[in-house]
Amino acid sequence: MKWYSDCFSEDLDNHYPIKHIQIFVENEKLNLNDSLTKPFPLFNIMASDYLFSSFSKDLDNINKVINSDEELEFVFDNNEVIFKNYQISSKLIINTDFRFNKFLNLKPEREEKKEYDEFAVTASFKTDTNLENRAEQYFREAKILAILPYADHEFSIVLSGLKKGDEKFLNDSGEKLINFINKQTNLRSVKLASKINHFPLSFYKIKHDPKLRSLYIGDAGHRVHPLAGLGLNLGLGDIQMIDSLISDKRIIDPGQENFIKKYAISRSIDESIIMHLTDRLDEALVNNSEVFSALFKYPIKITENSELLKKALVRMV
Repeated sequence: MKWYSDCFSEDLDNHYPIKHIQIFVENEKLNLNDSLTKPFPLFNIMASDYLFSSFSKDLDNINKVINSDEELEFVFDNNEVIFKNYQISSKLIINTDFRFNKFLNLKPEREEKKEYDEFAVTASFKTDTNLENRAEQYFREAKILAILPYADHEFSIVLSGLKKGDEKFLNDSGEKLINFINKQTNLRSVKLASKINHFPLSFYKIKHDPKLRSLYIGDAGHRVHPLAGLGLNLGLGDIQMIDSLISDKRIIDPGQENFIKKYAISRSIDESIIMHLTDRLDEALVNNSEVFSALFKYPIKITENSELLKKALVRMV
């Protein structure tokens, strides 16, 4: 919540007296005190007896780590949801990671789903080039390379559009990845700084059950092709919608059915638009569809040659 709320005018976890607990799964050694490497919480449990009647910065925030094989038990009723393992009752659970779904007996239904014949790799690198906090994206050789700086000389990548036969990019040494980066960019002395991760590509959105007092946001609620970087935008939109609903003082209980329904209906529209937009882009830029490639060919050239259009697109996205 804190990380997302930094992007908006309201600091949600300070502005409202919301008590919440963050849960992490112990798949690897976790350093919860390191702000740089701290993992994203698996889910947040939010509870507040007097959501709008007082202002308080004395928050009861708790971090807990559970084992990946630990059985979690949740009890849902009309007024609250109880996390029985720790006897914590709350009004609302916010699921922030699709892995959380395995802990629920009721597996959420996926809508508008599609599995791509593609996968993506992610990794971090160091370079002698000063990145100047500028992200770049390259559409080359039916692959899409995103360069995402997080320090002057450090960056992560998302290389998508990989298919059967591209397993060479998973080499532990990172040699093939580095060669590809060198070929596509002007970065100097690129060195691998992390392990290489890979994952299959798909798109879907979760169908919310208003009776479960649960919201699915970010990767827990939707997945899109990473080629345009719009998954993060969808996640930020999720938080913006939660902020809007929490600010509606007519809603006393953020876990009630009307709250969940309003959230789900609003976000479903944006999710569908983005999912199908990225799907069409994938057809044109990765799979070389004759129809979609022809449709995109000239608009892309026009956009590439117009700084005004580029700026307008960035503002819109």
